[in-house]
Amino acid sequence: MQRLFFQLHPGPSFLLDSTSGPADTFILDAKRHIRVPPSLSKHLRPYQCDGVKFFFERYILGRGAILGDDMGLGKTIQVISFLSALMRKSGTLSDKDRRRNRVSQLQDSEEWREDRKLPPADDKWPTALIIAPSSVVNVWTREFDKWGYFEVGAYIGTPSERERVLNDFILGRLDVVVTSFDTARRSISHLDSLPWTALIVDEAHRLKNSRASTTRVLASFHWPEGRPSPSHMAELIPTPQTGPIRIALTGTAIQNSYMELWTLLDWVNPGSVGTEKQWKKTVADPLVAGQARGCKETERLKANETAEILRDKLLPLYFLRRQDQLPKKYDEVVFCPLTEKQIEVYKCILGMEAVQNMIKKDDRCDCGRDKRRKECCHPFAVGDLFRYMSALIKVSNHLALILPAHTDTPEQTARNRKLTEEAFQGSSAPKYGSAILLPTFCGKWIVLETLLQEWRRDPANKVLIFTKSVKLLDMLEFHLRRQNHGFVKLDGSTKQEDRMPLIDRFQNEADIFIFLISTLAGGTGLNLTAANRVVVFDPNWNPAHDLQAIDRAYRFGQTRDVFVYRLLGAGSIEELIYARQVYKQQQMAIAYNASVQTRYFAGVSGDRNKQGELFGLKNIFALHENTSSTKMAIEHANIVNLDWALAHMDVVKSKKAQRKSGTTEDWVYDAEMKDTVEDAELRGLGALLLDDSVPEVNEDGVSKILERRGIKYSHRNDDILVPNTIEEQQMKKARKERRQHKRKAKERVEVEFDYQWPPKRSHHKRPPSPRTKLGQRQVALIELGMIQSSDDLPTFAQSFVKKTPEEQNELLAKLDAHGTRGRSSKSSTPRPITSDGLGVSHV
Repeated sequence: MQRLFFQLHPGPSFLLDSTSGPADTFILDAKRHIRVPPSLSKHLRPYQCDGVKFFFERYILGRGAILGDDMGLGKTIQVISFLSALMRKSGTLSDKDRRRNRVSQLQDSEEWREDRKLPPADDKWPTALIIAPSSVVNVWTREFDKWGYFEVGAYIGTPSERERVLNDFILGRLDVVVTSFDTARRSISHLDSLPWTALIVDEAHRLKNSRASTTRVLASFHWPEGRPSPSHMAELIPTPQTGPIRIALTGTAIQNSYMELWTLLDWVNPGSVGTEKQWKKTVADPLVAGQARGCKETERLKANETAEILRDKLLPLYFLRRQDQLPKKYDEVVFCPLTEKQIEVYKCILGMEAVQNMIKKDDRCDCGRDKRRKECCHPFAVGDLFRYMSALIKVSNHLALILPAHTDTPEQTARNRKLTEEAFQGSSAPKYGSAILLPTFCGKWIVLETLLQEWRRDPANKVLIFTKSVKLLDMLEFHLRRQNHGFVKLDGSTKQEDRMPLIDRFQNEADIFIFLISTLAGGTGLNLTAANRVVVFDPNWNPAHDLQAIDRAYRFGQTRDVFVYRLLGAGSIEELIYARQVYKQQQMAIAYNASVQTRYFAGVSGDRNKQGELFGLKNIFALHENTSSTKMAIEHANIVNLDWALAHMDVVKSKKAQRKSGTTEDWVYDAEMKDTVEDAELRGLGALLLDDSVPEVNEDGVSKILERRGIKYSHRNDDILVPNTIEEQQMKKARKERRQHKRKAKERVEVEFDYQWPPKRSHHKRPPSPRTKLGQRQVALIELGMIQSSDDLPTFAQSFVKKTPEEQNELLAKLDAHGTRGRSSKSSTPRPITSDGLGVSHV
């Protein structure tokens, strides 16, 4: 078959059949011949085609759009495909210099010689302005060069360079202009009223604050008053437009609160989702209240109903989000024990007078006057909060971070010297140079060193290591060099022109094992799919920063499973940072998917009266030396859910299950009930033999190694963010009871004066109370050997919560069947096991 080859440079070689027709083309509008060129569409995955359709459908409706795909799923190629179709690109050489050639023809005409006027830049073909972080402006221009013939200008650099790009656009010579947030904000008077068809903002979560100057500036784009919509828009969009269609690209539309989602929705479609005050009252407040552990049932129901309306009715109008389009990602959170010296210094900082003054600021003063401490004898400086909070974060990572270093400014040197004197309590503090060598100063390095040694055994492994601390980056560089690991490093001092060579070396050179990256400098714009291992050395308050770092490897183009290890200082402030990350990620899951999340925390964001374990100074300045607060919160939530299930969940028997009842499965449990010495060590195997679920294994094979290094606890981040099937059952039961209550209330009104005497007697046996059912099932758990002691309960509760509703139902049926066989009808009702025994008995 004859083929045509079009060499696009710089870009790929697109292979097109000479017989290419509609069947080979991704058509968006057949009537108007709008399609994505085959040279581009053949590279799109199905979910990316859906994204392009989403953009186009919103465009013809005259609506803005938010593409909220997980980071790394190829948002760039979806935008380029959409613009290719909108601009009627063919993907062939005929696209090359199309606008410039047309402008040249117009300038050769009689009309030009007479009035020296050209039509608006978007007169014949649409235009686009793309605003992105400065670090990815050049990435966007390269992607346009890669995927077709686009006439693109980068509106950055010196004033003369920017003026030249702007002039080219005004003359109609450019399809797309790409600029940075800062440049757009400073040059808004030059940009806001130009004939842009589409305004596209990458990393749009930077607009999360409605009062920030960048958000306000980017909301001002409009066309001059009286300017009609261009003909190419008028034929597609029935409603006259007053400005460009706005498109926001972000993987984290919600980073810290539900109000950020309102800001984005209001930006893409001003006024479409009500005022900020209305959103807070009707959406944000109910969702936050229902997320708290211990909230009222009415608050939980209200939150769930609000989330479902948001997911089903509102977000589909403007918002699209897809997940799970890539290979697997295993996101392990490792709680690294602090060394003895770290704990000693940590406690010393917590005991400092300035810290205690903050913690006890609202207590009554000890001088006897009826005043709060902060208003009487124990004032504190506002700056102390961030000073000592930063100190605790540093100590959690490496003690040397609080020591004066040769790279410090005079101000930093003085501040660190004072902190060092306080923290080491007069004892001789080590010098910075020698301190970075001491393993006793950094519990995390011991863990990281172990992981790197294990991974290096396989030459196919490549590792990304992220940290937000420049000093820590230098320390890690020193250690990696001592261990003879091949690595490259990128931080804020790395020039833009040097970034791509570093990326190419890591991607292509076999002896480069590690890429050491500053989280803030390299969190966006890097494609590092050669890596299959990612280490986040220190967590960030904002989960988006860590997720962006992880997605440098876990992104479009990745072909291998990716293993992520987040290292936390166990018991330290870093656990609180991570707990807040979980809280915020749960907010995202609730808002996007109306997911019923496990209520791990009692704290409510923004409510001073409900700070719980997440918010407030007392939680920030605390050390959980011998336990993990995260582990305790997760275990407590799982046990509460287990107790509720044992007390309230009824067994639903299908016809198939009823036919099986009393046959092959029961004999296993009957045999297990025989108390013989020979079988004593086999108690509990009945559940294992009949449990279809396979015990979890660590796919990366390093769990035992971590245990040998003193890691007492770790978990998968995704495991604690899955929808909670038991809490879903609670919601259904609560809704059913609410309906029944309303129906009975209505019936009572209807028969208010129609009493029947004597009343009819019920001949049905009353079901056991929740308390009775809980006690019976707890006893069955023990007698069947599913749990041996209180130490087993958290593990069992966690496995029960993870089961599907069908698996939970099957297990409850086994407990009930055992209870029927194991006790006579005259036996006393077992009492529930309380928190002094195995459970917490929230019945």
